[in-house]
Amino acid sequence: MTSVDVVRAEIIRNRLVAATEEMAKTMIRTAFNPLLYEVQDFSVTIMSAQGDMWAETPGVIVFSQAFPEAVRAGIRRWNGEFAEGDVLIVNDPFETGTHISDTNVYMPVFVAGELVAFCGVAAHWADVGGKNPGGWCPDTTDTYQEGLCFRHQKIVAAGVRNDALWDLIACNVRVPDIVLGDLEAQIAACRQGAARIAALCNKYGTPVVRSSMDHVIEQTDKSMRAMIAALPDGEFGASIRLDSDGVDPDGDFLVCLKITIRGDRVHFSLHGSSPTARGPINLPAPCTKGILASSLKGILLPFDPCNAGHALCLDFDLPEQSLVNPVRPAPTDSYGYVIECLMDMMFRCFVNIVPDKCPAGGYQLTSAFFSRSQAKHGKPFIMMDPMHGGNGALHDRDGGTNQLTGNGDLPNTPIEITETRHPFRIELFEFAPEVAGVGKFRGGMGVRKDYRSLTDDVAASFVIENTKDPTAGGIEGGSDGKHGYLLIEPGSQDERRLDVRVGAIGPFPAGTLFRVVTGGGGARGPALQRDPELVLRDVRHGFLSIDDARTLYGVAIEGSRGDWRINLEATHQVRARAC
Repeated sequence: MTSVDVVRAEIIRNRLVAATEEMAKTMIRTAFNPLLYEVQDFSVTIMSAQGDMWAETPGVIVFSQAFPEAVRAGIRRWNGEFAEGDVLIVNDPFETGTHISDTNVYMPVFVAGELVAFCGVAAHWADVGGKNPGGWCPDTTDTYQEGLCFRHQKIVAAGVRNDALWDLIACNVRVPDIVLGDLEAQIAACRQGAARIAALCNKYGTPVVRSSMDHVIEQTDKSMRAMIAALPDGEFGASIRLDSDGVDPDGDFLVCLKITIRGDRVHFSLHGSSPTARGPINLPAPCTKGILASSLKGILLPFDPCNAGHALCLDFDLPEQSLVNPVRPAPTDSYGYVIECLMDMMFRCFVNIVPDKCPAGGYQLTSAFFSRSQAKHGKPFIMMDPMHGGNGALHDRDGGTNQLTGNGDLPNTPIEITETRHPFRIELFEFAPEVAGVGKFRGGMGVRKDYRSLTDDVAASFVIENTKDPTAGGIEGGSDGKHGYLLIEPGSQDERRLDVRVGAIGPFPAGTLFRVVTGGGGARGPALQRDPELVLRDVRHGFLSIDDARTLYGVAIEGSRGDWRINLEATHQVRARAC
C-alpha cells in the first residue's frame, strides 16, 4: 500500500460516518411509517465498490452487518455492471440475513464515470404482502408465504423509474401509500449519501479516499487482533432452547455456540444447533455471522465506528440446513428470537473472560401488533409497536430499563404518535418492576402498556419467546428475569392471558382493551448482598413493596410513606437468618 496521510484518513473516515448520519436523518424526516421515523427500525451503510463496509450509523446492527453480503450478491447478480442513477432492491432473507419485511435499497455511486462505492438503507416495511399484515408471522412454513421477494431488481434504472415494479408493489401490499412513501424515503437517503461520497472524492480524489479507507480497515483489524490477543486462549460455550417454532408443538429448537480463542483470532462454531425448523424462527447465515461479529465488537471496541476491519479476524462454522443457517425456501419471518439468543450466549461466554464488560441476560422480544385489512369499518391500517423491556445487570449497577438492544438500541413510539396515527387510545404506560431479576444488582424492569381499540374488526398478533429457557438469565447468584405476556380485557370476567405468540387473532370489537407486559432483565449477584440504600430507593420510587424488600432482599424498612427508613439492626437479623 502507498503511503497514507493518517490524519487525512481519519478525516475521511469521519466524513463517511457523518454521511451515514445525514442519510439517517433524511430517513427520519421523510419516512411515512412511525416504525421508521420514530422507532428507527432501519440501518444505513456505506460500502466500497467491492461491498466492504466503510461506515454505518448505529441503528439495527444486524441490518448493517449483513448489508455488505447482500450488496456482494447484487454485484454477482449484475456481473458488476451498474449505471449511474441505478437503485436496486433486495429483501431475500438468504441474502439480506433477516426476514422478508426488511427491505434493502441501495445505490451505486459513480464519480467521473467510475464506480466508487455503494450506499444503502435497510428498513422494515409496514407490509410486504405476506400471510399476515405487517409480517413477523408466527406460523409460516416457507418463504413464499411471507411476502413479495426482491432479488436486486432495479427499482430505478439509469435514473429512469421502473413503473411496472412500483405498480407491482402497490398492488401487493395492504398499505401502499405508506410502503411506497417509505421506499421513496430510502431512495432519498441513498441519494443524499451518494452526494456526500461524490463531494468527498471530488475534494480529495477517489484514489485517496480508497487508500484511506483501506488503511482504516487495516488499522481496525490490528486493533481487534490486539484486543483478542490480550484475552486468554480457550474454549467457551453456551446453549439455549426456544419454546417453539410456531408450527411443530413437539419440536426441539436448540441453539449452541462454542467460541474458541487462539492468539489473535476468534472461531465461532454453532454445531449442535437444531436442524432448520418448519416454522419461521430460522436465522439466515448472513445475520448469524453479523450478530456474533456485532456482539464481539460491542464487548471489545464498543465506541469504535464500525467498518469491515472489525470482522476480518473472525471465523465461522455454521452447520448447513440448521436453525442458524437455513436454505431457501425455509421460513424466517420470526428470525429475531434467535438473534436475541445468540447475543445472550455471547454474554454468557464472555462474562467468564471480561466480566466487567458483559451484562446478565436481557428480555426476549415482546410486543403486540394490531391491524385491519378490510375497508368496511374504515381505512386499513397496520400498527407495529416494538416495546422495550429490561436488560441484564452490569458488574456494578442495575440493568437498563425501557431499552431495546437485541437488534439495536432503538427508541419507542411516543403515545402521541400512536394515538394520532392509529385508532387506539393508550390508557396506561408504566414500569413493570415485578418482572425484574432479583440480585445484588437487579435486572432492568419491563414495561406495562394498555391499548384501547377505538374501532371494530381489529386483529392482534403477539410476539414472545423463551418463556421456559429465558434469555434473561441471572448470573453470579442473581435470579432470572420473568417473561412478558398479553392480557385481553384485563380485570374483567372475560380476561384472557397469552404467554405464547399468536398471529392475527380476532377480530375484536371497538372498546377491547389489550395490556402488554414486557419481560425483565436478569440480576447479578446474591440478593442479600444488595445495598440496603438501593432497596430503600426502589421502595420510595414505588418499584418495591416493604414486604418484598424484606422477603426478597432481607431489608427491614419502617416508617410511613414519605418517611421510610432502614432499620439496620432488623436488617442484619433478617439477613443473618436467611444465610
